[in-house]
Amino acid sequence: MTTLHKTSRSNFVRQRSTSKTRAAQTPQRTTPTRTTAASQQTTRTARQAYHPSSVYLPGEPRRTVSRTPNHSMKNSTPRGYDIAFSLGQTAVHAPTLTIPQLGTRWASGVLALLMLFMLYTMSTASTFTIKTAEVHGNQRLSTADVNAMLGIIGQPIFKAVPAMIASNLRSDFSDLASVNVHVAFPNRITVNVVERVPELAWSQDGIVKWIDANGMAFTPRGEVPGLVQVTATGTPSQVTLDPALPLYEQKFIAPEMVQAMTTLAPIVPTGMAMAYDPQYGMGWQDPRGWTVYFGQNTQDIPMKLTVYQAIVNTLTLQGVQPSLISVEYLNAPFYK
Repeated sequence: MTTLHKTSRSNFVRQRSTSKTRAAQTPQRTTPTRTTAASQQTTRTARQAYHPSSVYLPGEPRRTVSRTPNHSMKNSTPRGYDIAFSLGQTAVHAPTLTIPQLGTRWASGVLALLMLFMLYTMSTASTFTIKTAEVHGNQRLSTADVNAMLGIIGQPIFKAVPAMIASNLRSDFSDLASVNVHVAFPNRITVNVVERVPELAWSQDGIVKWIDANGMAFTPRGEVPGLVQVTATGTPSQVTLDPALPLYEQKFIAPEMVQAMTTLAPIVPTGMAMAYDPQYGMGWQDPRGWTVYFGQNTQDIPMKLTVYQAIVNTLTLQGVQPSLISVEYLNAPFYK
């Protein structure tokens, strides 16, 4: 029996005893003294006969025998009754589980741990290790050469920065006009290149460079037939370096000069190389032992050829062997 049952039962008995006591003490009642004494005796007998083990819910009242002897009523058999009464409704609360409230710091911490785990996995797993690069658009440049200069073979894929790879390749291979790098997971790198097309084979101080139509100089690679051979005594002075551009984008010679040389090349005697001098411009080495210069451009080339031929005829008649003939200025040709 619960504590609530015991408390209610005690209150009930106490209230009943109190009410009977007050009724006995009320002066308006004319009940004889014997009746009052009998009532008190009955109350004491009921109180002595009441025992917690005899209460049961729900059910009908049942008779019980008092376990405590009553000394004042030795000749009578005490009797009592178990009374069933309602205890009302009892509120029952189920146990609750307190869940901690996770704030933004907890979420940030979990996310940081996941990122660290991913970085560790990508840096150590062979699945994300770069083994080779796919190269497209190359003609003279081999795939092995590109892979050798990438600098990321054997490294995890997340270390591959396309812009940096493209810049490094253009610095290492001056014959590349453009480079586009694409990175894809888990370990794929695709390199698309465009090689420069040489127009001139520029020989200066014992070093040969190739020049494309844009005036860009680069290291020769392989064999390209039909190049205009140029023997230079100095570097072209018409071009100035732009400090805002990287070295691999600096022009070596003006594009107009390249076009002029390719235009003048068919006039050069067979088997002879075209000449270039920073002071006199372009020309060629004549098989008869002198060098002729036509200046820095190809303007009035037919007229310059006519003047040049007239000078050669005059010097031949006079028996003069020149070392240099310049027809850069039509109104002031000269020879040495």
